Amino acid sequence: MAIPDTNTFSLQNVADYPDFVKQDPNDLIACFSAANSNGNLFDPNYEGNRDQLYNFRNYDGPWLGRLWHIGSVSRSSSDFWSYNIFTVPSDLVGHDVKVVWKYTSGSSWSSDFQIGGNLTLFGTTYDLDTYSGTPFQTTRVNTVSYSSATFYNIATGTTPMRFNKRSTSNTPSRGTGITPPPYTGGDNTYYYAEASAGSPSGNPGKDFWLRSPTVSVTANNLDMDYWVGFKGDTMPEGYSVYLEVIT
Repeated sequence: MAIPDTNTFSLQNVADYPDFVKQDPNDLIACFSAANSNGNLFDPNYEGNRDQLYNFRNYDGPWLGRLWHIGSVSRSSSDFWSYNIFTVPSDLVGHDVKVVWKYTSGSSWSSDFQIGGNLTLFGTTYDLDTYSGTPFQTTRVNTVSYSSATFYNIATGTTPMRFNKRSTSNTPSRGTGITPPPYTGGDNTYYYAEASAGSPSGNPGKDFWLRSPTVSVTANNLDMDYWVGFKGDTMPEGYSVYLEVIT
């Protein structure tokens, strides 16, 4: 049974609720106490005495700045392309978002990760062969926390520790990347996380972030689909995809 989304369900109700028997009610009380120190965490239409779940602005929904985890994809073999489709919750209808991908490199240089083809995000298609609008962006250094990441426009290149743009050929570092991509219609361009260079083992265990331009989610377009490529037995289990809520 889920906790009711009402303006009469109090913090004490949560503390007494069976699902929380094994948890420390003081954690929940501390949560509300911290929220009281910053009124922006409460919905002014419902804040009341600030002692109820409904006081929080979309406490279980898409609020401004939230990085919402949509799903993860596991690697099923060492060298393959796969077609990925995600459907997001209807809670996001009417929101502007950025799609965010996080990849952590494997334990050696042979661990580049690729994403490409025509990326269709909530009805908007980005053909990476020809797209020239607001750029996709990448981090340039290992960044564990998205909130502390600095992003830069993706460029064609071979620079390690970032996503690079590549067309029609293998990733430049030997033994990495999968070519040709399995796209139809002559699409060849992809973005790839360059984990090579540096020491003989490359850049193992590093976090790479990639994010899309802002796109709107509508009731008729809750899906996003694209191709990803995995290369190397030393890669981790896969990657994760998130949505950053912009408006």
